[in-house]
Amino acid sequence: MDHPVRRAAGSFRRRAVVAAVLVAWGLAGVALRAQEVTEGKAILAHPAGKAIVAAGRLLKAGKLAEVKKASAKEARDEWAATPAAAQRAASDEAAKSAPEAQVLEAEIARAGNLINYGDSAMLRVEAADGNSMIMAFVSLEDGKWKVTAGPKTIDTTPVVETAPPVTGAAILDHEIGKVVLAYAREIQAGKIDAALAWLSGPARAKRAAESAEERKESDAYRKSTTPAPAAFAEQIRAGGKISFVGEKAYLQTVVNETTKNPDGSITSSSSSMSLGFELDNGKWRLAD
Repeated sequence: MDHPVRRAAGSFRRRAVVAAVLVAWGLAGVALRAQEVTEGKAILAHPAGKAIVAAGRLLKAGKLAEVKKASAKEARDEWAATPAAAQRAASDEAAKSAPEAQVLEAEIARAGNLINYGDSAMLRVEAADGNSMIMAFVSLEDGKWKVTAGPKTIDTTPVVETAPPVTGAAILDHEIGKVVLAYAREIQAGKIDAALAWLSGPARAKRAAESAEERKESDAYRKSTTPAPAAFAEQIRAGGKISFVGEKAYLQTVVNETTKNPDGSITSSSSSMSLGFELDNGKWRLAD
């Protein structure tokens, strides 16, 4: 049976993208209350705005490592623990998604909003056509604003989903759910070659073109980021979603955690994982 084509409304798409970015950058679930909003050209004179513009130049030049080393301690520690192959991939992606310096400054001056939460701030700039936005996050550490994420251009163009999403426990009965758990079981067992059999042909070819050192690093990254099968299944049941776009699909899980601190306060955090899939000879396989 043909599935109806569903188009997300632009405003909803933008809200969803912002929410997804907050999750990906570790800011979802944190109670934030705006203390000050700076707009337009005034942002370029603000220390946080200056830090974002400087970081954008470095990102565009392929120098993500320099941005990370000058970032807040948590970002520095996370970067230091990231395998070299993953660092290179992240640097390449950051260079692609960072706006050109002149564009960044012009867009900030045109329609920038810098929302200051006290010890952190978020830059958000919506494009004039509504089909993209620029986002960045900064933290105040030792009296200095430090870029923790971005600046990044994010596509907010309305997308066409070619089938209804699959969510929660139903994912485990879907072919993609079965594939991803089989992959996780092989990873947990240390059987990397068996795990790679669940990748698509193009994904395996891409890996084969890497150097031995790059394959070693990427395999280590797979092992460190793939949840154990039982935990993965629980994450899928609790907050999993598969979205379909033509012959591609995307599985995302979101994990929310709440911790009660000794002083009685509550700390909330969220983490997410997103995996791409593609049809390969009629079968769903991991795309990377």
